[in-house]
Amino acid sequence: MEVRRVDPDDEAAFDGWYAVLRETDLERWPDFGGWSRREVHALTSATSGADAWQCLAAVDPSGVTVGIALCEVPQRDNRQIASLDVRVQPEHRRRGVGTAIVAQAERRLAAEGRTVLTSLVEVPAALVDAYPATPFARRLGFVAAQVGNRRHLVLPVASDRLARVRDEVARAAAGYRVVTFLAPWPAEYLDDQCELARRMSTDAPSGDVQFEEEVWDAARVEESNELLARQGVRKLVAVAQHVASGRLVAFSELALPQDHPHEAWQWATLVLREHRGHRLGLAVKLANLDYLATFVPEVRVVTTGNARENGPMIALNDMLGFEVVADGTFWQKERVT
Repeated sequence: MEVRRVDPDDEAAFDGWYAVLRETDLERWPDFGGWSRREVHALTSATSGADAWQCLAAVDPSGVTVGIALCEVPQRDNRQIASLDVRVQPEHRRRGVGTAIVAQAERRLAAEGRTVLTSLVEVPAALVDAYPATPFARRLGFVAAQVGNRRHLVLPVASDRLARVRDEVARAAAGYRVVTFLAPWPAEYLDDQCELARRMSTDAPSGDVQFEEEVWDAARVEESNELLARQGVRKLVAVAQHVASGRLVAFSELALPQDHPHEAWQWATLVLREHRGHRLGLAVKLANLDYLATFVPEVRVVTTGNARENGPMIALNDMLGFEVVADGTFWQKERVT
């Protein structure tokens, strides 16, 4: 078996790599789309941006890809870190394939100056006891730096639940107004958008994961917009504006993959610390759900994830009706050599 780098422009090699990604997505989430080929190809073929993405494949002597890794390598900030998503076909597990992939990834990434590896693994509740990710990660020296859960919200939300949420927001959010729009963000919001993104990188709970502050500017925003366009992903955005100052102080984004039109993904949601206590997180999430029902009524489920220490956000999601469907662990390995 050989572990090699896959060129995303090599169609045959990339198709073999993607086949493993798709099979293992369906193993855990048979009713969900997972990564589409277009989405992951756009990601891995990008030649510039805040993150570089690499594909590794474990290929057996007959030329069949039996295991893969998707590596995220930050290029601007957090340059000590790289992230891995390792997959092995079920029939080839416990034969050293995953171990070989991680070892090769470590060598490559250490040569690029990376000293910390991370990996987020979500396992459906029904598979937690039998899924091999936990013993595999521990055996290779990874420790659990943060734990959480994946949650699904089945749409439409019951009208009486939404009515209670609207009443809660109306009582608490005086002095703020909520605006929704389809990304990209309007140009007049650029400074606030960059500040909210920067604060998202520092204010969101991160457990023991060694993240540092991200620097956002107009160029980084444009790169992100261009990547989403190549992936065929749209974003619905809701922002809360502090009326007295005119500044944006909270936001929430819903990603809409065009290759999977019945799904939406809850991405970042943040309320600046100095404006918390006014139900602004609930306000922007509610506004986005209303916008979603009008803009893409065919969406039937929204997926999100929460760290277990993020009690306020979990409480908001509980109010909206999200239900836990999986355990999530953020694994970390330090002193990579």
